[in-house]
Amino acid sequence: MSDLATRFDPEILTLIPHRPPMLLINRILEVSEKQSSAEVFIDKETTFYEKDLGVPATIGLEFMGQTAALIAGNQAIKNPADAKLGFLLGTRKYQSTLSYFKENSVLVVECSESAMVGETLASFSCTIRYKDEAEIIASANLSVLRQPINKSPAENH
Repeated sequence: MSDLATRFDPEILTLIPHRPPMLLINRILEVSEKQSSAEVFIDKETTFYEKDLGVPATIGLEFMGQTAALIAGNQAIKNPADAKLGFLLGTRKYQSTLSYFKENSVLVVECSESAMVGETLASFSCTIRYKDEAEIIASANLSVLRQPINKSPAENH
């Protein structure tokens, strides 16, 4: 296994709670109030890697979830009193043009917050493509419950 600092952008560790082996995104490309993008390395060290195949495309949903979580992490750093923890409630229209993300490739995952319902329900539009290629190979809409970190669920009702 490679060194944590060379495999993963250290800033990811400050923005999301995931840690290896369930930290699945490798590099932050962009993170702002409403958008994020990240790179994912598909190789023998990638969690869920299958020899001679790559990573099942269904795992793309988790790549998207972690990339979307970068947005909440960024918002929490800018305004710690308003920090929220996200819980993936569901997805709509996950589509992939392939069964596996090919080995020895780099994916670009892009997410944008598309809607907020009140203060707790966020919707994200996400896509995946191979680095240096324009074709989208996977897409989905995610629904995320955003729960304040400093309050219990009972305090929010």
